[in-house]
Amino acid sequence: MKALDRILSGCSSVAGFIAGLCLLLMLALIMLDVSFKYLLNRPITGTLEIVSYYLMPTAVYLALPFVERSGEHIAVPLVTDLLPARLREGLALVVALFSAGYLLLVAWACGEKAADLMHSGEEVGLIYFDLIVWPPRWLVPIAFGLMAIQIVHGAFRKADERQAP
Repeated sequence: MKALDRILSGCSSVAGFIAGLCLLLMLALIMLDVSFKYLLNRPITGTLEIVSYYLMPTAVYLALPFVERSGEHIAVPLVTDLLPARLREGLALVVALFSAGYLLLVAWACGEKAADLMHSGEEVGLIYFDLIVWPPRWLVPIAFGLMAIQIVHGAFRKADERQAP
């Protein structure tokens, strides 16, 4: 259990770092594009596409496992706080399993779509070049798969912590 905890912690930390780095790159690229456009009358070709297809999805999807690992997802325990502790713990485990199942289903469907787009060589035509846009499509199945594992692991870890004296 400790080894899996370290592996998941490392994976989600790396994913969170990459997501944060993409936010910084997005900021820098947009600032440069606007500066070049208004100061030099030469905008950076493909800024919108690079941000839309690469940086933004990476920042959003790779942040999900990190946020789950950190316990920072939004929770509204209005009803569950009124339940007895034992029922609340059981419900948390059931919800975690259903959530993980749903995330794995979405990850599988998105993985199939990503594979189709990879085989078709999805790209977007820009003024001077074509931008290949299928690689970021793999972020959804990767992030959702990692998040599903993180949810189940976190639920079992919390149950173990409650049972330990």
